[in-house]
Amino acid sequence: MTTEFLHRIRKELTITLTGLHEVVIAVSERVNRKVQILKLHWQASAVDQQIESIHQRVGEQIIARLTQQDGAATSSDSDRQEIGRLLAEATSRIRVLKGDLGQMEALMRELEAETLRETLLKIQHDLFTRTASLERVVISHGASSSGRSPAQLGLAASTHVVAILRGTAILAQPDSIALRPGDIVILIGRQDDLPTDTQLFTQRQRALA
Repeated sequence: MTTEFLHRIRKELTITLTGLHEVVIAVSERVNRKVQILKLHWQASAVDQQIESIHQRVGEQIIARLTQQDGAATSSDSDRQEIGRLLAEATSRIRVLKGDLGQMEALMRELEAETLRETLLKIQHDLFTRTASLERVVISHGASSSGRSPAQLGLAASTHVVAILRGTAILAQPDSIALRPGDIVILIGRQDDLPTDTQLFTQRQRALA
């Protein structure tokens, strides 16, 4: 009896420690992503400053080249060649820096996307444990909801329109917006009600007899 009891305690303790280890790893990964994003923002800002510094420096060099004789503006062949060389060097350097900047921005988007996916999974889990869910619906051509607002569709009391996305915009006051084909509607509500409610946004208008 004692041996079995100790074995069960050891097993539960192992499970608890494993769970704790997984939580620590998850928190560490999340913190690490945030630190990486902050570092990338700092590095991108430094690259922007370098690009601005190159612009300013080459501008000063060109002005100095053109006004080097008694302060009067001059433009000889040698001046034009030197200015061309300065511009070519600056352009080459800026091109490299912009390439670095593009890579940093891509990494930031990737890290931010990972953070967003994690947040969405948590939201979905929180909703699921409460028999709720989150749905994304695209208004189809010919849908009966086209030209009508969500408030006019008779949605279940538990269903709410979180957002309406149109092009690159997030529309304010989504309940009163007249829907258009191609609009993306984000819904939140009870799992039992959402299947019926989503059909209201996609089903085609019935022809009148």
